[in-house]
Amino acid sequence: MRPFSTLASLVVLVLTTSVHAQNVGRVEPGEQSNFDPSSGTAMKCYVVTRDDIRYGEQPGTDPATGRECRPVTAEVIERLRAYKWGNRPRKIETTDPTFFSLKTGEPIVWYHKAQTGEIDLYDLMGFDPETGDELLPITREVVAVWRGQDKVRRDEERQRRQEEARQVPQPVDLDKYDPFDPRSGQPRVWYSQTDQGEYQFYDAPGYNPRTGDPLKIITREVLEAWHNSLMRPTAQECYIITQDPREPVQYRRQVGTDPVTGRQCRPVTPEIVERLRAYEQGKRPARITAADPTFFDPRTGEPIVWYLLNKREEIELFDLMGFHPETGVELMPVNKETVELWKEQSRRRPPKRIDPYTSEIFDPLTGEGRVWYLRTAEGEYEFFDNPGYHPRTGEALTRLTKELAVTIFKEMQERQKKLDEENRKREQEARKHAERQEQERQDRLREEQKKQEERERRRERETRAAVVCDQLAANPSDVNRVGDGVPFDLLKQHAREAVENCELAASQSPKELRFQYQLARALEFSDRERAFGIHKKLTQARYPAAFDNAGWLYINERKNFAQAVALFRDGAQLGDSDAMMSLVEMYDRGRATPRTANESKIALLKRAAQLNHNGAAKYLEQEAEKTRRLEQQRAYEQEQARRMMELFGAVIHGVQRRSF
Repeated sequence: MRPFSTLASLVVLVLTTSVHAQNVGRVEPGEQSNFDPSSGTAMKCYVVTRDDIRYGEQPGTDPATGRECRPVTAEVIERLRAYKWGNRPRKIETTDPTFFSLKTGEPIVWYHKAQTGEIDLYDLMGFDPETGDELLPITREVVAVWRGQDKVRRDEERQRRQEEARQVPQPVDLDKYDPFDPRSGQPRVWYSQTDQGEYQFYDAPGYNPRTGDPLKIITREVLEAWHNSLMRPTAQECYIITQDPREPVQYRRQVGTDPVTGRQCRPVTPEIVERLRAYEQGKRPARITAADPTFFDPRTGEPIVWYLLNKREEIELFDLMGFHPETGVELMPVNKETVELWKEQSRRRPPKRIDPYTSEIFDPLTGEGRVWYLRTAEGEYEFFDNPGYHPRTGEALTRLTKELAVTIFKEMQERQKKLDEENRKREQEARKHAERQEQERQDRLREEQKKQEERERRRERETRAAVVCDQLAANPSDVNRVGDGVPFDLLKQHAREAVENCELAASQSPKELRFQYQLARALEFSDRERAFGIHKKLTQARYPAAFDNAGWLYINERKNFAQAVALFRDGAQLGDSDAMMSLVEMYDRGRATPRTANESKIALLKRAAQLNHNGAAKYLEQEAEKTRRLEQQRAYEQEQARRMMELFGAVIHGVQRRSF
């Protein structure tokens, strides 16, 4: 037996030395190269975060972030370094980018697809700067869709340019439209010229809509010729009024009946030029309501009023040439016969009240009175523009004379002075009354402002209570939390303040279960019985985070593990990561066993890790490491047993040979 024991010890020593030698050459995962030197396949994967690059050992879903861990390829290494150094994706604007590496065929462009289906391209991995969504590596299918969208955009742009090129030229007024670009000096007006030498200007190239002749680009010489044409004598010209907004006035050389339109071409006189210019710029005739208008220019005697004889044989006067606004009939310039007829018509017209302070009371040539009056029983004077009778009393109106005018206006001034004094007193009383009302209003405003400030302070306290409650008592694992949350051991330091604020927040928002839960969580340090009651009500309302707290209160206060396990199961089903971890702890303590595959220890840990539970990922790594070590130990023991059996067989065989 002694030789056999020595040989066995030697074999164990050799095997131990071999295993140690294997471990000496081993490197940690973070120190491995990115590619297998024999096969060239990727041995690492990467996950893009907003601030850095995380590396993993196996492509697939990253347990820490829940996002895709993509293989590290030769084409992507430099871009990963650029991202790690602070570079961020930029939108690709070129119409024909290179999507895949020419050497390896790997994608070197990333994309984001908006809700509208529009695809945007970027030159680096990362996140969309507008939506925050992670950019994805390009695929051939996405390239095909993008090219189709790009073709549609190019077609729309080409159509838009064609439509701009087909812009219809519109007439412009050089008094309002600059013919040359002020920065480049390039012409921006086109023109045509009639046989009579008249110029027409347009804002775009094209053709004259009347003659079909192509428009010409304006030059400084053309502009000067146009200015000279405006300064030339107008005695030999005549004009025709039209209703065409593009050419409201047409000019001819021959006064009389125009052979083209069949209308009267009237002489262009110095007095009429400005009115023609006003008509060309869009002004239209308005009725004259003055009792005695000026019909002819005092210097030249030219008519400066136009008229129309309507169906009632009445003359209507207007201040500009043009067309009657109701019938469309052309207005005619007045003459002496028309003026006499109008005055006779005015004399036959019923008297109309006028204001003597704004009307001409006496004729400037004869000095005769042009106003009639009547004094009412109340002592007030009423003035009219024609002789006749008062429409209410039937009394005859009296023509106003110079002597009567002095007496009447003096009396009116005295009366007006009394009225002004009475009005002044009324205004003073009204002002004092308004001041009293304003003072009362200001007092009411100040009182209301005080009440409003008190409401604002109360609302601020209520709002602050909700914010402080979330800051001090929120559970980091609560899916309904607002903010990052506070671990249970840190909550203990501010439990009293948390209770005060959460109490107020819960009373102000009774339907917000989050505040009730955070109140109960803070009460666990001072009043567990009350906290227990609130958590039980919250579990009945199916608030996920309350199941874990209620379960541990059952354990710590009631020693009821069965009820606690039931609550942990319900909380895990509702997606609470704390309840999942508590159920795993019950497995470890031997207080419960999984009922389904979804309740297995690994499944619960993975779900909790996906929900970003602080300890789940670490616990999962420990379980994986424990499993790996057990498998290594099992493999090692099996190998040791195999070698011992081989050694034992060799020893037995040697002993048998020596026996013979």
